[in-house]
Amino acid sequence: MIYNLDNVNEDIRKEGLNLLVISYGGCASNSLTDILQKNDYKIRTKTWNEILCHCPDYIEIDIPIVYIYDNPIKSFLSMKRRGLNVINQKKLSNNNNVSPSDETLIKLMINQFNNWTNQKRKNVLIVKTDELFETSIVNKLENFLKKKIHYFPIKHVQPKTKTNTKDVEKYKKLFKKYQAELDFINTYCAAD
Repeated sequence: MIYNLDNVNEDIRKEGLNLLVISYGGCASNSLTDILQKNDYKIRTKTWNEILCHCPDYIEIDIPIVYIYDNPIKSFLSMKRRGLNVINQKKLSNNNNVSPSDETLIKLMINQFNNWTNQKRKNVLIVKTDELFETSIVNKLENFLKKKIHYFPIKHVQPKTKTNTKDVEKYKKLFKKYQAELDFINTYCAAD
């Protein structure tokens, strides 16, 4: 285990977290976190960095949570390209002894997405990465956070990771094995 989530509320309170941003990785969650911090939210703490940024399961806490996700193939390739796939597997499983593999990573991403989106929770806002670049994100965040926010929408920068490259071909069998789950994530639409 990386972190005992039984103590998370106390650690959140001690560290002064007042908003969580959670993703499976490769979803522009760091950009979102940076801009929310410019809006006076405290997010980047020791506990957030150790586990909460990729927390595998929904946790009962008294602060708002933004769960951000993206095309899982793009996210998978982004983590691989940046060498984050092993550390993210540890966080996504909350297990330092996880046996890292490409299949484990994709399964953990799917499980985390399902755990965070399987039911509507009033303290969780679900955002797809593409929404960060649209003006509608301002109202969505302001309605959820109940305060005026600034610096949104984010200026779109062409991602370094592409889903139409030879890298996709390299993992074609893996993606095909989980095609139904990946399609579900790509077509997911959160109920308002």
